Amino acid sequence: MRFLIPLILLGLPLAEIAGFVVVGREVGVPMTLLLVFLSAVAGVVLLRVQGIGMLRRVQEAARMGNDPGMDVLGGALIFLAAILLIVPGFISDVIGLLLFLPPVRRAVAAFLRTRLTIFTTGTGFYYSSSSRREEHRGPPVIDLDEDEFSRKEKDGDDSPPPNRLSH
Repeated sequence: MRFLIPLILLGLPLAEIAGFVVVGREVGVPMTLLLVFLSAVAGVVLLRVQGIGMLRRVQEAARMGNDPGMDVLGGALIFLAAILLIVPGFISDVIGLLLFLPPVRRAVAAFLRTRLTIFTTGTGFYYSSSSRREEHRGPPVIDLDEDEFSRKEKDGDDSPPPNRLSH
């Protein structure tokens, strides 16, 4: 696994260059440049259309009190797909187009969900690969020591503040 990432980082640009050469030989340089330009435009358009729809779904889930974690992960995958389309290269374009397909995106999100821990503090739900859904009730608790806490008295109030710290 340690050698896989450097191999991909070095191999992917070489594969993209080879893709440019092969496509350039088959359809010509002007058509190759046009395809690269059109894929970048498609990435921008799909990011705008799909991204706005995903933001609406996240807002609706948050408004309804549901966990928007999977929608956020789907939005991140849409963003990645659009970036892959915008970046010049035919291999990255194919991967980007595949990520725009909802079944592929759901499969990738399900795979990532087993590998990631997703915290959503807005709704109070916690997801982890080891445990499913746990609901947190009540306000968040902040534990402070006495030296980390101070109380300011109001002007004109000579009485000492009540001691609410319990030991």
